[in-house]
Amino acid sequence: MNTRKDKYFSTVKRRELGFELRRIRERSGYLAFNMSTMLGWNASSISRLENGLCKAQDGRVALYLARAKATTDELDRLIALDRSPDDGYQVRPHPTGFPDALLLIAMLDAESSSFTTYDATGVPRHLQVEPYIRAALAHHGHMDGPVLDAAIQDRLTRQPSDSRKPGPFTFYIPEAAFPRKPENPAVIHEQLVHLVLLSSFPRCHLHLVPAAAVVADLSSGFTVYRHDEHPPVVHHQHPTASVFLENAHDVAYYESHLERLAKRALDRQKSRELLCRKLADMERRLEHDRHEKAQRGNGALQDRVTA
Repeated sequence: MNTRKDKYFSTVKRRELGFELRRIRERSGYLAFNMSTMLGWNASSISRLENGLCKAQDGRVALYLARAKATTDELDRLIALDRSPDDGYQVRPHPTGFPDALLLIAMLDAESSSFTTYDATGVPRHLQVEPYIRAALAHHGHMDGPVLDAAIQDRLTRQPSDSRKPGPFTFYIPEAAFPRKPENPAVIHEQLVHLVLLSSFPRCHLHLVPAAAVVADLSSGFTVYRHDEHPPVVHHQHPTASVFLENAHDVAYYESHLERLAKRALDRQKSRELLCRKLADMERRLEHDRHEKAQRGNGALQDRVTA
């Protein structure tokens, strides 16, 4: 783990806790100045605590939450979070295949100046279009309805094209994500249109990974988040939980895999050219399917006329 011990060193757990403290304070209508007065703490202590720049002394989080009018559930949950180990390994459960609702994910997506992500099986979540998201979540057992609609909208807000951060945002996508005969060609077509568009954005770096170049020991997706003011964080996604890694040797392990991917993947221009070819192939396939459907319809009509 990073050996820095000074009180200004930030971890994702501290930032998660600080974010929640600030949210509860603001919900109650208090300014940081009000909390400083009520608690008898100086303003800089409130600021550092809410920004995850210091470890709270024993009992301080409970006192803060009580003054800020936290609910009983919030009090129990955040005191437990404060007391949990801050050792560079954070685990958070989430609905199957959907980590987007995690506060840590929202924080890292919003605060990181750049990130690099690899998905071993499909299109990374930051790049997905609405039909692709719906199909992916349905595959994990999520049913149509308001909850699924809200989840889809939440994921759509994480598009790198909407971010105000400088980037770059780098994505390694397996070529196998776009089979020649997909189960739902219309979905893959719309997804390819979106990727071709994104590939033209200067800060959005898309790299296709040919099947023969896939790194064998990377069987699940991960993202390395980087921030000017904080150490890098690795998000390793599993089906029902996410692991967040901050120890230097863990980050170095995933950085080394990204270096290997960078050598094996197609460069940006060749990736864009291949995406365009795949898009053209998919459009020809859809046109062929439409023609066959029309022919079958005409044949059925002719049979009814002659019957």
